[in-house]
Formats: sequence, C-alpha cells, structure tokens
Amino acid sequence: MINEIKSGFNNADKLMQLKKACRGFEEIMVQKMLEEMDKSIPKDPLIKNDAQNSIYKSMYINAMSKKISDTSPFGIGKMLFNSLRAYVEYKKDAPLKKLKVKSLKMEMDFKPIKNNTNMKLIRKVINKAAKRYSVPKNLIYGIIKTESNFNPKAVSKAGAIGLMQLMPQTAADMGVNNIWDAQQNIMAGVKYVSKLINRFKNTKLAIAAYNAGPENVQKYNGVPPFSETKNYVKKVLAYANNKY
Repeated sequence: MINEIKSGFNNADKLMQLKKACRGFEEIMVQKMLEEMDKSIPKDPLIKNDAQNSIYKSMYINAMSKKISDTSPFGIGKMLFNSLRAYVEYKKDAPLKKLKVKSLKMEMDFKPIKNNTNMKLIRKVINKAAKRYSVPKNLIYGIIKTESNFNPKAVSKAGAIGLMQLMPQTAADMGVNNIWDAQQNIMAGVKYVSKLINRFKNTKLAIAAYNAGPENVQKYNGVPPFSETKNYVKKVLAYANNKY
C-alpha cells in the first residue's frame, strides 16, 4: 500500500490517498466483524433464510460498515493513518508507531421481529416520535399507512424495510441497529421526515422527498413529475386526515 502511494504524487496527494486507503481498510475490517457477529445470532425458525433476506443482510452490513468507518467512533482508520503518515511524508528515520487496536464490540440483530406488533404499541411509539422530532402525528400515520399498511415485516422490491420502509443506508444514517424493530424503525423514519421538513420548509415537499429522494425535489424545485410520487403525496395527505 505504501509503495503505491509513494509513486507519482506530491505530499498532499499522498496523504489524501493514504487516508482513503486507511478508511477503506477500516470499512473492510468492520464489515468482516459484522458478518461474524451475524453468524453468531440464533436463527429464527419462522423466518426463511431466502435470497431476499440474504441480499438485505449484505446491503445492511455494507451500509453499516461504511457509516462506521466514515464517522470513525473507534478511530481504527485514524490510528493507522497516524502510524503511517510520517513514512509517507518521507521524514528521515521516522519510526513507525506501533498500532494498538482495542476490541470492537457491537450488538447487531438482523432478525425480523415476530408479527405481534399492534396498533396500541404503534400509537405509543408514534406519539413519542412526534414529540421528539416535532412532526404531526397524523402525518406519521399517513406515511406508515401508505408505506407498509402498518406491517412491521413489509419488504419492498427495492429493499425498503419495516413500518416506515427504511432503506438500509437511511437506517444506518439515522443510527438504527435493528431495522426490523418497530420502535427503532418508526423513530428513525420520523427523524428523517423531520430533517426533510426542516430542509424544504414545506410538508408536501418533505413527503415527496421521502418517496423520490431529496435530490429529485431539489432538481425539479418542487414535487418531482413522477406519477408514483404525485400519487404517493396524495395518499399520505389523504390518510393523514383520517383518525386512527
């Protein structure tokens, strides 16, 4: 790795390449650790170990690995970078620091929860999320109704999971460690909705962004001209007017 970095770059470029390589190493290491943790989790006999679930696990592990390495709360990539930096900068007789890596422990659960989630529990979590993130309760109900029809085990063709149909990367960004858990799923989804409302200062645009992505709302400077998104916004607002 060091020899490749040394050739053809100035010091700033070398350090940038080294940092990128260290981050990549950390991401791969974390990914392998998460995969080993997943193997140790007892399998739920009610859940099929099919290709779809395997693909989800892989997507989620990759998203979590990238998130952990990017935020680097454990500093493995940073420690490696600091250890090799002097050598890359060609400092004469600069000794390589001994790298000490503390053990990484993390709880991770990929098992879908049993289908015993009821409206009483959902209402309780929605009320909690609404207060914490200042999002109207009826809007949350409308999104959940449209996204999953209150089914905590719902999985879309695109890989969205649970009551609020979170994508693995979004779940990782919102700090979720079990996307199947009803409370974590709702809290993360509402947190994301809150961010979209704060960004666009408009509930309708936030709903559109939840469906089509904030980039598309920004691109079209309004609700994107997609029939799916237009219908989605109408459904959420219609359901939000109902009483639950």
